[in-house]
Amino acid sequence: MIGDRSVADQQWAVEQLRLFVAKIEQITELYRTIHTIGSDRPEADDFGRDISQLEDELCQLEPAVQIVMDAVDPELRNYQRFDPDLPASYGGISWTERWYPARRAALTAVGLHTAGAEAKQRMQQDSDRGFEPAADEYSGADFELVWPRELLVQEGQALISHAEQDFDQQCEWLLTEAFAGTAPIDAMRACRSSADVWGSDPLPGVPRNPREFLSRLIENAYRLKEASVRTPYWSQRRRPTMPSRLDLPAVTREFVRLADSFRANGYLDKEFPDICVDDRDGVYVDGADVLQQILGIPSLRWPLDATQLLDLEDALFDVIEALHDLVARPRSRWFHSYDSCGWHHSQFAIEPARALYRWRVNQLLDRSDLGLRLANDGEDIGRLVAVTDDARADLVNRLANQPHGRTSDRVRHGIALFRARGSTEHDKRSAILVLAGILEQRRQLLKDSLPRKDEGALFDIANNFAIRHQGLKQQGDYDPAFLDWIFWWYLATIELSDHLLSRPA
Repeated sequence: MIGDRSVADQQWAVEQLRLFVAKIEQITELYRTIHTIGSDRPEADDFGRDISQLEDELCQLEPAVQIVMDAVDPELRNYQRFDPDLPASYGGISWTERWYPARRAALTAVGLHTAGAEAKQRMQQDSDRGFEPAADEYSGADFELVWPRELLVQEGQALISHAEQDFDQQCEWLLTEAFAGTAPIDAMRACRSSADVWGSDPLPGVPRNPREFLSRLIENAYRLKEASVRTPYWSQRRRPTMPSRLDLPAVTREFVRLADSFRANGYLDKEFPDICVDDRDGVYVDGADVLQQILGIPSLRWPLDATQLLDLEDALFDVIEALHDLVARPRSRWFHSYDSCGWHHSQFAIEPARALYRWRVNQLLDRSDLGLRLANDGEDIGRLVAVTDDARADLVNRLANQPHGRTSDRVRHGIALFRARGSTEHDKRSAILVLAGILEQRRQLLKDSLPRKDEGALFDIANNFAIRHQGLKQQGDYDPAFLDWIFWWYLATIELSDHLLSRPA
């Protein structure tokens, strides 16, 4: 039995080395191919992605292989990553040159079963430490979100459903974006093909690969803590005055920083991408030109300039709304090191990007004294609207998210008219008129369900207070502030009538 185990360990150790060297040879051949055809050819991008995938696989094999090679020949431990773009003076010999003799040594070495057993044990111990966070760790600071929790779940599920070959890279990018710290990425890396690395069964309950890790993380998403504004420090808490709200200049500066972060993460590359140094036929698209065409603001700078946005009337608010329509989340990216080219982004998704953009912009606006937010639903989604209290915001959310239909579309239109940034008295009257028309259609239902005086009062206001009609008998000298009261009363009554209609006969 012991002899069988020794043979198995020896075969396993030789196989790890064979796989390791084979992948290095594949990388070498891909580099040679790129240099032969030229890095500006479209095929070179595919070869570059293959190289990145192989390098990830080498990293998975390397810990066990290093232990085995130390046993074979300690002089082989100091190798250099193969990079044909580096001059020879940068240090030593390449992976290929150093590992060709290593392969010959491995195939003829005696006692590799000992090194194989040691490598397996070391890898198993490394896996046991910090491999899968305990349930209570999901709620700790190491797993703190900088995304909305539901957005992580949606993007994680989309990744699990659709990503194939580059799943690991896409998963790492998702975790980089969604979490404040690196603990989730470290945990994901720890479980990369764990069972394949040391040839044994994974521990019970431990994810075997990044796909299982992400599934487990999504299952525990309700435990994750969303980033929030921290409690003020000691001296700040003892001050009698409330912290000041951000004024327009402060909001503008913070928004420019926020927009820069979206730009740096590739969220605007779909509309105006950076051109690769190898793409000689690429057409440069100036972000300033795109915004000028959309908004009609001449000489608008890109990247954004806070001073200019303040100098141009309403420019900040226009740009906030325009960027909402332009962002798209890149679900995949790869790094192009040649000539400091940088990250290239692809597989753009619009809805998750807009949801994240609204969430972050609204976090900023909620700290200000502007009284505005980006609408999260309804006909005016992504447009700045006046802020209201939570109860009325919930009412709007419920009615704006009703399934599409003639009545629900009219409700959404009325909401958009009423809460638009800078809505006039005329706009609010028009919004109330839309709601009054819906209630008129349901008048018999309300008459049968409400006390007579209540039902009559609803339509008395619409008919006699210069809303539906503008005759001499209508009362039009009341304070426009009453329009807010009438709108919310009518909107709540529409929700009431929805409930009445949904009841069994």
